[in-house]
Amino acid sequence: MYNIKAAAKLLDMPKVTIRSWETRYNAITPARTESGHRLYSDQNLEDLKWLKIQVQENGMKISEAVKLLHTSRKQFYHPEVTDHKDPIEYAKQIEELYQAAVEIDIDRFNYLLDLKFSLFHHQTVFFHIIAPLMVRIGAEWENGQISVAHEHMITNIIQQRFNQFFRIFPVAPHLPKVLALSPSGEHHQLGLLLFSLFLRENGFHVVYTGPDTPLDGLAEMVAKQDFQLVCMSVTTPKSRPVAEQYISELAAAIPNLHFLLGGQGIDCDDQKINRYCIGTTLESWQQWLDEFKAARTS
Repeated sequence: MYNIKAAAKLLDMPKVTIRSWETRYNAITPARTESGHRLYSDQNLEDLKWLKIQVQENGMKISEAVKLLHTSRKQFYHPEVTDHKDPIEYAKQIEELYQAAVEIDIDRFNYLLDLKFSLFHHQTVFFHIIAPLMVRIGAEWENGQISVAHEHMITNIIQQRFNQFFRIFPVAPHLPKVLALSPSGEHHQLGLLLFSLFLRENGFHVVYTGPDTPLDGLAEMVAKQDFQLVCMSVTTPKSRPVAEQYISELAAAIPNLHFLLGGQGIDCDDQKINRYCIGTTLESWQQWLDEFKAARTS
C-alpha cells in the first residue's frame, strides 16, 4: 500500500489530480488509515495509470475514461478472474488479442491491452498474457502465416507498453546502471524486455538497446555511461560465440564490468566470476536479486 505522496511520485502525477479523480469522478476508492489518510493499492495505481494514458496520450476526457474503466469492469470482470489463476486460464484473453493482431485491428488490439492492464496486475499481463501471445505470433511468423512487417508492427505496440511502465518506476541512485542488449544476429527480445522491466521495477537504471546490438563502439559507450552490469539475451546456441566475443571485449575494456546472461543459448554450467546465468522465471530472477543485494551488504 502507498500513501498519496508515494503514489504521486510513482505515477508522476500531482496529488491534487489524484484527489480530484477520486472525489469528483469516483475513479478509484483507496483504503484509509485509522487517522483517515489515503492508502493506495497496486490495483489503484494501475487504474490511475490507465486513466492517465487515456487522458494524456489518447486525448480522452477524464469523465469518459472513468466511465469506460467502470463499464469494462462490469462487462468483463468476474470473481473467478484473478491474478492467482493458472497461466492456462488466460487463454481467452490471449485469444482476443491474437485475433485482433492477425486481423490488424490496431484500435481493438490497443483497447484490449488497456482493458487487460485495468483488470490485472501488470506482471500478470506481461508474463501470462503478452508473453504467450508473442510466442504464438512468433511461431506464426516462422511458419509463414504472418509476415515480417505484420510481426514487427505487433512487436512495436508491445514494446511501447513496456516503455510506458519504464517511465513509471523510479530509479534508485545507489543501484548500478544496467545495459540490456542482445548481440548481433539475435532478433528475439521478449525475455530481455521482461527482465529489463523486472530490473526497472526494482529500482535499477536500465538502458535498453534491444536486439541485434552491434559490438562496434559498445565498449566506449559502456565506459562513458558508467554501466556496471550488462544484461545479455542469447536464445540460440549459434549465438553463443558472438556473445562470448562481446563479453571478452567488454571485460577487457572495463575490468569491473559484470554480466547477466539469459536465454536457451547460454551454458549455465559455465559460471565465471564476472557473470551470472539467470533463469526464465520470476522466481529465478528474484533469487538473483536477493543474492545480489546480499552480496552488496556483506
